[in-house]
Amino acid sequence: MCDLGTALMVGGGLLSGAGQIASANAQSKAARYNAEVQRQNAMLAERQAKNVLDAGTREEQKQKAITQQLMAKQQAAMAANGVDTTFGTPLDLMVDTAKQGAIDALTIRTNAYRNYDDVRNQAVSARNQAALYDMEAKNSRTAGILGAFGSMASSFGSAYSNSVKMNPKTGGGGG
Repeated sequence: MCDLGTALMVGGGLLSGAGQIASANAQSKAARYNAEVQRQNAMLAERQAKNVLDAGTREEQKQKAITQQLMAKQQAAMAANGVDTTFGTPLDLMVDTAKQGAIDALTIRTNAYRNYDDVRNQAVSARNQAALYDMEAKNSRTAGILGAFGSMASSFGSAYSNSVKMNPKTGGGGG
């Protein structure tokens, strides 16, 4: 017959193992949830990146239109004053206006692409974080199960050793 101490050791080992498995399952579920949140964040960042790029394209087109309007006003004002805009200083003014407008439009485009890249990098980071959470979910379950079996084996070994000490003639058979 098994003594109370040995029974308590075995019961404690079983409870400890069950607790480790339950804890591992909870950690795994939390990690899977976090992974899904990160996947959603990545999807939102991708949408935001597209919106940033679209807004930049619209702003660039707007700047080009403003430059064209400015050039048309300059040309009309000079022509109204009888100035020939096809050579000399008036032509230089028109060229300078066109160059500055092109620089402004290019600056807008460059900034839009930089912002787009920044937001896309956030999406990549979120996807990478989701992958890490997926691995954490898998590994926490595995570690919990292995830890539980280790605790139970240790408790069973202690219980067996205790049983042998209590009943040296029967080899721990208790009977």
